[in-house]
Formats: sequence, structure tokens, C-alpha cells
Amino acid sequence: MTLQLVTPPAVEPVTLSDAKAFLRIGTGHEDDLVSQFIASTRMRVEAETGRALISRTYRETLDAWDVPGRITDSGRQFRLPLPPLISVISVTTFAADDVASVWDAANYFADTASDPGRIAVRSGDFPRPGRAVAGIEILFEAGYGASADDVPEALREAVMRLTADAYLNRDGNGDRPLPMAVQSLLAPYRRVRL
Repeated sequence: MTLQLVTPPAVEPVTLSDAKAFLRIGTGHEDDLVSQFIASTRMRVEAETGRALISRTYRETLDAWDVPGRITDSGRQFRLPLPPLISVISVTTFAADDVASVWDAANYFADTASDPGRIAVRSGDFPRPGRAVAGIEILFEAGYGASADDVPEALREAVMRLTADAYLNRDGNGDRPLPMAVQSLLAPYRRVRL
């Protein structure tokens, strides 16, 4: 099972100008540094919550559909990683001779309202790959939307506060625990596994 980023997010959930205003930086001397902190703290927020903030495209490669915790008991729904799901672009299976076959989208429903999003079979079963290894590829888009305004305010504030923390403590330990205020902002968005 491999998850590969195909198209990265086009913007960050916090703009450079907003971060500089929050940090009270009036010059452009450290713009590159602040931009790096915004990107790295966005990635940390995504890792902490298991969510994609800004829309991007992923390719997940699987050997089979029966991934524990991802396939439902009925075997007719498959959960995708990194909510929120925007769309399933394609589901491709590979035959034993490596010939690709795209599963007709009329055979499944992309449930974007669930958390996490999932693929639900409409008719028949999930297509079986002929290739034993990397026989399934799912191309999907995840994130809250294409702009910073699409991201929930609490997650944007968490990125802003972590950016400020990284900027103010850049000479300190990089493995610091999350500040309590950031933990509180992230708590409702963390994925709970049962």
C-alpha cells in the first residue's frame, strides 16, 4: 500500500502577509524563512489530524481491497485516507500482463460526505486485479478546497500559531510538543480510530 502525492496544494492555508502581520514583521528580509515555516507547520497540522487542508491529488496503490480498517464488513465500501474527500478521479486495476483497466464510475459512488470519504459499490463487487502486487490504483482529490478561505478557521489558526512558534523558537529544539492552544484547536479535527 503506497500513497503518492500527484498534484501538491497550490496555496497554503495561511498567506505570507497574514503570517508577517501576526508576527509583526515589517520587512521582506525573512520572507523565505516564514514561507518555509508556513509550509512545514501546515504539514505538521495535516500529520496531527490525518487531514488534507488544501486540495491536492493523490494516487494510492494497493495489492488488494481487503485492507484492515479500510474495507467494511460487507465488503462493499472502501475508506480512503486523508479526509475530506473531494472526488474519486479514477479506479484502475491491472491484469496479470500489466494491462490497465479503468473501472466504470457508474459502478461506484464516491461518498464525499463521510469522514473519511469512501468508495461504495453500486452494482457487482470491487474489481479484482490480476496482478498480485500493486494491482489497484485509486486517483483521488482530497482537501477542504482550493483556497485558504475553504479551510476551517481553527485549522488555519493552528497553522498560524505553529508558524509563529517555529519563527520565535527557531534556534531551539525542533521536536517540541504542540503548544496547548494548538492542541485545543486541533482536537475536534483529529481522527479517532476505534
